[in-house]
Amino acid sequence: TDGFEAVVRATLGDPRGWTGAGFEFLFEDDAPFAVVLAEGDVVDALCRPYDVGGRFSCQLGPVVALNADRWRTATPKWPGDLAGYRQMLVNHEVGHLLGQHHPIESCPGPGRPAPVMSRQSTELDRCRPNPWPLPWEIACAARHLEPLAPGYEANPVPQCGPP
Repeated sequence: TDGFEAVVRATLGDPRGWTGAGFEFLFEDDAPFAVVLAEGDVVDALCRPYDVGGRFSCQLGPVVALNADRWRTATPKWPGDLAGYRQMLVNHEVGHLLGQHHPIESCPGPGRPAPVMSRQSTELDRCRPNPWPLPWEIACAARHLEPLAPGYEANPVPQCGPP
């Protein structure tokens, strides 16, 4: 967990991220939202009724739960470096907190950067790994079409997508 808070702060404060959609991230003890790093069994409990199987991370209501195993080693399908994976993980799960969903199209084309909201941990589909929201993802988030901190949705449908 060394450096976890620093990575989260730096990622969420980076101008390449969700701040471009008008979001401001404050780090306060009484904040209404939380980003936590936990072992798989704890993430499983925090994510129910989502089934993350001790392997994945999630967002449910006000909590973003990041899986510590993934934080430590990324996934076998991630071809990028660990620092980029951690940035992607934070941006992806916080993107859910901001009301963003997995895109219908997970890869816009071979060799192109993957949308940060696609399932890059398992499905790059010949896209390049990408830790940052694409311009269209920033534009979608800036429209505020979805509520913040959504609860459980079995099959959410994106309200916004690429041009």
